[in-house]
Amino acid sequence: MLKKILIGLAALLLIVIAVVVALLATFDADHYKPRIEQAAHDKLGRTLKFDGRLSLSVFPTIALALPRTTLSEHGSDGPFLSLDRARVSLAVLPLLSGRVEAGTASLYGLRATIERRADGTSNIDDLTGGPGPGAKAEESRPGSPSVARSAKEGGVAQFELGGIELIDAQVTYRDERSRSTVTVSKLNLKTGRLATRASTPIDFSASIAATEPPSNVDLSLKTTADLDLVDHAFAARGLDARARGHSGADEFDVALTAPKIALDPARMAGDLVKLVAVVRGRHQARVDLTLQNLTGTGDKFSVGKIAGEVDLESPTLPQKSLKVILDGSMNVDARAQDIGARLAARFDETNASTRVDVRGFSAPRIAFDVQIDRLNLDRYLTAAPAASGATGKPSAAAARAAASAPPAPEDPKVDLSALKPLNLTGEARIGSLQVHNAKVAKLKVGVHAAGGHLDVAPLSASLYEGSLNASSKVDADGNRIAVNATLDGISIEPLLKDLMGKDILEGHGGVKLNIAAGGATVGTMRRALGGSASLALRDGAVHGINIVQKLREVKSALSGGSLQIQAASTAEKTDFSELTASFSIKNGVATNNDLQAKSPLLRVNGAGSIDIGAGVVDYTVQASVVGTLAGQGGADLSSLRGVTVPVHLSGPFTALSYQLDWGSLARQAAKAKAVEQIQNLIGGKLKQGDQSPAQKSLGDALKNLLGK
Repeated sequence: MLKKILIGLAALLLIVIAVVVALLATFDADHYKPRIEQAAHDKLGRTLKFDGRLSLSVFPTIALALPRTTLSEHGSDGPFLSLDRARVSLAVLPLLSGRVEAGTASLYGLRATIERRADGTSNIDDLTGGPGPGAKAEESRPGSPSVARSAKEGGVAQFELGGIELIDAQVTYRDERSRSTVTVSKLNLKTGRLATRASTPIDFSASIAATEPPSNVDLSLKTTADLDLVDHAFAARGLDARARGHSGADEFDVALTAPKIALDPARMAGDLVKLVAVVRGRHQARVDLTLQNLTGTGDKFSVGKIAGEVDLESPTLPQKSLKVILDGSMNVDARAQDIGARLAARFDETNASTRVDVRGFSAPRIAFDVQIDRLNLDRYLTAAPAASGATGKPSAAAARAAASAPPAPEDPKVDLSALKPLNLTGEARIGSLQVHNAKVAKLKVGVHAAGGHLDVAPLSASLYEGSLNASSKVDADGNRIAVNATLDGISIEPLLKDLMGKDILEGHGGVKLNIAAGGATVGTMRRALGGSASLALRDGAVHGINIVQKLREVKSALSGGSLQIQAASTAEKTDFSELTASFSIKNGVATNNDLQAKSPLLRVNGAGSIDIGAGVVDYTVQASVVGTLAGQGGADLSSLRGVTVPVHLSGPFTALSYQLDWGSLARQAAKAKAVEQIQNLIGGKLKQGDQSPAQKSLGDALKNLLGK
């Protein structure tokens, strides 16, 4: 009886299949084309158009072929998407057992344009309004036993697809906000058999072109993928990915290879992963990087060892080339959104180590710690050409270079907007540092950045027999920078000589700075510089002029009245036992009215201005003889005691000059000598009480006449 029932059911099934085949054989898909087009217009507000017949075949599989098809923009006839042709097939009998078996899905000549408007909306918002409600997801929780059993016992729908072919596709993305366009063209994808459990080859290639910045890259990827949708496992074998192209004037070639990378819910494992990147252009660079010991799970994994080399060649490097050896490791926790990395680097005589922790992927909070034993940045910075010779005048070589040099570049822009999204906290320590020939030891820099503000504190170092303690604030809004620094106990001569290449000042003491500036360019910042500064030195000298020597020359020029202008010379100097000065800085000009310098022979006062933005000095020094000291050549200056020497310093920083008013000196000396002689003549050697009224009146009148 059971046998008869089974035979009857089989016969009925054959009849049903025969009826379905007969219906499909007589079915005219093209007859429904207008209805499909109208439904798309009603549902999407877009125009769907088939430029040809819809084709449906039933043997040996159900196959649907589309002619050239276009889909318009929402609410207009403008083109949004088009394809030359497409074909997909489906086997009928496996459907009866709950399996989906399809042939290769082929798509030819796809073209699509995605636009982001200035208001932030896009032309696909109506198509990506959000996923529909998932009824099955609401019936049971993902972690419930029933769901776990269904996943293991066939909850994943069984399917089989002969493969995917995407031939010559192109997608264009336009962003009106950034006024940029990215075009992905020559997009090709070909796979083998895809199934619930399958191993399939994958071959992908594409070209990407961007307008901002102008760049082009060709991508390719080949691998064999092992898929297990039941156990949620994935593996890539023989991975070979490459990106070649150019960005601006530079060409690049990046290759990534890996024998095998495996991933499932319980573990992640990988063999040796290699990355090779080459950049060619004005600068040549090559990066060889290997990742070893990949372990963990899909959500939490680690790279046990990162090793590599970076080779850099550049005509701007004083030593022309640089090699950096890298070694490190990395841990990633995707669920907690945390990345921790350790990296050590060796180059030249420098050993550096860095620890970085990144928390949060959408708005990362970055913490770092950097330790460097020694670093000579002058090995990697282009040295500035000497601007002048020892006399302060431009050298012949500098003059020839200036004559043949191109026009001066535009004022460099200052853009601190990169600080706005930055959330950064950390500290860097450098045992010894050299930059622009200045030497610093035990440098410690603390950094905190958030909300467009950057605080650098503490900033401390040992330098030139003294110490530096400073802090700095940077604000992206308004491009403002402020610095508060104290230099204490430093030797000023070697500092200025190393930093500026000039012997300007010597002595020991301290310098204080409290300055701020803001602006869109470097020049604007210099002209907007404001704040205060002070200087206090002892047992030093001012280079460029020997005032004592000039006073000796006064005696032989008392009858002259002309002004003489001379170039400052570092071979001459004026000694002092104390020197103090304070500066008020406004709009890039530092003004001083209280310079005081003391020595056994002289007392010096000064006042004037230094235009930092223009690089020009306008300063007057008044030096007076207050004593004699035979050991320092002062015995022959007794006749000039009380005489003030006016010295005017002026000119650009690179070519300072000074002028002495010899006529003023002569007049002062002549008056002093005349007063002395007249006092002797009228009895100046007598006591004041012994003078007659007539003598006293005559003496006072002569003093007033001579201005004494």
